Amino acid sequence: MTPARDLGLTLAGGGNRAFYQTGVLEALGGHLLDRVAAVGCVSAGSCVITTLLSGRTDEVRRYWAARRAHVTRNFAWGNLLRGRNPTPHAPIFRDTLVHTFRDGGLERIRAAPFPVWILAAAFPRTLPASAAVAVGLTGYSLEKRLRKGQVHPEWGQALGFRPFVMDARDCETVDDLTDLVMASSSTPPFTPVGAFRGTRLLDGGMVDNVPAFVAEAHPAVVRNLVLLTRPYPRGPSWRDGSRWYVAPTGETPANRWDYTSAERVWATIAMGQREAEGVHATVLEAFLSG
Repeated sequence: MTPARDLGLTLAGGGNRAFYQTGVLEALGGHLLDRVAAVGCVSAGSCVITTLLSGRTDEVRRYWAARRAHVTRNFAWGNLLRGRNPTPHAPIFRDTLVHTFRDGGLERIRAAPFPVWILAAAFPRTLPASAAVAVGLTGYSLEKRLRKGQVHPEWGQALGFRPFVMDARDCETVDDLTDLVMASSSTPPFTPVGAFRGTRLLDGGMVDNVPAFVAEAHPAVVRNLVLLTRPYPRGPSWRDGSRWYVAPTGETPANRWDYTSAERVWATIAMGQREAEGVHATVLEAFLSG
């Protein structure tokens, strides 16, 4: 009997910490995807789900490991003083996305039986773009520091950032989908201000770094599995209405923008697999079975 597609799947942002989600999803496999009615994702979470749906996970891991092998520092002050980009992330990230979506990857994503809604942030109408970048990123970092237990940030929308949501399946070319994921992940100076079909965008976390509302816009969604990328004071999992939040039990081995160590990324994936099969197994089975 085919299970009902009534499940929302939300993937939070978090840079390299989102590889924890990769481990959870790999542990759950088709048991989860067969129930999904809609996906809502942001920033690195959009990279996680599109890579999974591309069917090219192994190829992408090998490519990314080789592409970043030369990186020994995540920020080079010398480059900044010379007027060059001080971070190595943007070209590596873009090249990896292009590699992911080639050779049938894009076509498999477009064939997904559910929308894959990716959230980016449209600029406030009342602020110049340069000021909005500085104010938005500063406010985002400050809110996380001051409100560590807050799951859904609020300051970005208060500053005027607006949701820009696009279904990955509506992207017709590799470059188009790459631009969308890059825009959703736009966090200067690590990645540049996004540009998607002529619209300038920032990281969707400016609106909500845990965008549960996106998947819940689909009328078939009656429950929502929300995969987080950092620990919270409430513990590794909890229910809030129709949502079930799943978080790492502790800090992940990989931090947000560390491109110097592939080993810490692999360890973060392994952590997600281990916790999905261990500490989260009972609640996930109960939630997925309805």
